[in-house]
Amino acid sequence: MGKYKVGDELIIVNDPNEDITKLKELTKLSVEDGFAQISLGIKILDVEYNEPNITLTNKNIKGEKNKVFSECKDIENFDKEKVLEKALLRAFQNELINISVLKNN
Repeated sequence: MGKYKVGDELIIVNDPNEDITKLKELTKLSVEDGFAQISLGIKILDVEYNEPNITLTNKNIKGEKNKVFSECKDIENFDKEKVLEKALLRAFQNELINISVLKNN
C-alpha cells in the first residue's frame, strides 16, 4: 500500500499483489498421518447491513470479487456478528464449490 499526498488530499494506492500473497498464505491443504486440514482465505471488501439482511463483498485468491447475501430470520434479535458469520460461511461455501468445479474440469 502506498500513501501519497497531492495538495490537501491523501491518496491511498493498494497493491493487489499484497492481497494475493496474503491470501496464498491463508489458503492451503495439508495431510499428515491420515488427518487432513483445509484452510481458505478471502478478503472482506465491504459489509452492508440492512436489517434483517447483510451483503458481504469479498475477494478470493484469484482476485475475483464476489457478493453473498444472508438474512437474519429472527428480526427481533438481530445480531450483526451472527449474521456476518452466516454470510462468511456462505462465502467460504461458494469458494469450496468453485474449487471442486475447477478440479472436475
